[in-house]
Amino acid sequence: MQTKQKWALTLMMALGAVSCGGSAQPGDPYRGTIDATGLDAKFQPHATCGSNKRDKCPFEAQKAYSGGTQFSYFFLGTIAKDNANLAKDALQRPAVPAKFVKITAYDFPDGCKTGKEYDVRTDAYREDTQYSVFDGLPSSTTSTSTLVVPLVKVKPWTGTAQQPCNAIKDLTSLTEGDFGGSAAEGESFAFRAIVDTTYAPYPAPAELKYGWYRGLQLAYFDSGAVTVDEAGNFQAMDAVWLKAAAADRTPVYNSKFVFQAKPGEANWSPVVRVYELVPPAGSNYTSLCYDPPCAADALDMTTVKTLNGVMFLASSPQ
Repeated sequence: MQTKQKWALTLMMALGAVSCGGSAQPGDPYRGTIDATGLDAKFQPHATCGSNKRDKCPFEAQKAYSGGTQFSYFFLGTIAKDNANLAKDALQRPAVPAKFVKITAYDFPDGCKTGKEYDVRTDAYREDTQYSVFDGLPSSTTSTSTLVVPLVKVKPWTGTAQQPCNAIKDLTSLTEGDFGGSAAEGESFAFRAIVDTTYAPYPAPAELKYGWYRGLQLAYFDSGAVTVDEAGNFQAMDAVWLKAAAADRTPVYNSKFVFQAKPGEANWSPVVRVYELVPPAGSNYTSLCYDPPCAADALDMTTVKTLNGVMFLASSPQ
């Protein structure tokens, strides 16, 4: 929950944004950007910059290998293997239950009525596409009985093609009938990690998109659709954290990883089971091997036994 002081700050920021970058188009009022100080730690920048070493750094793309090829991704935090909320899959490996997804994002597949061309220097948001509308934020919590995850339910809302692009900014006005249309049948799951727009990378990579929450603009890293297995857990892929020292406990920015798959491949998932290994001196692993004998640059997964936990990452086909 936000304090009264934070709400006051949010309102001040919103008024300033409206006066210097909002639009006069009809629809929900633009109220600025979300107050991201309450987001869960996984969705905050994990490094500091500046001479005082306290200012947050923008999110940075990380580099890793899969199948002998390097690719880029964005690191969105971890969950320790001993977290009591994690489930176990059939092989007793940690798994993330879909029941912990609490946020729904509404998409608009019918499109919208295009407005003026976007000018990054003067416009707070685009008027040539309709952003998704979210019904919540992944806020930090002190509860030990839940997980905060970068995954959402996605529901399509149809029948609003006649509305100006990004006139819809608040789920309440949408559900109360201000814009017409209705929620379509069905829903799916997607990886959408909501982050502080202040520290979003620029120029925006393909993974970064924008949305709305109660008239406030947000940014999110998008890794696309995710699937749920028959046990109700998100399907995951493997990764090995190549540790610099045995005493290291938790992966951070710029940790060295080798992943089972790259975006676009059959085994790809933004939900990742992380194993850990201090590699032998002189090794240079760039792929994972599940069927020995293995090439010199392929890590034999039959020899890797230590699980670290679950990691989340965002990436799109390179």
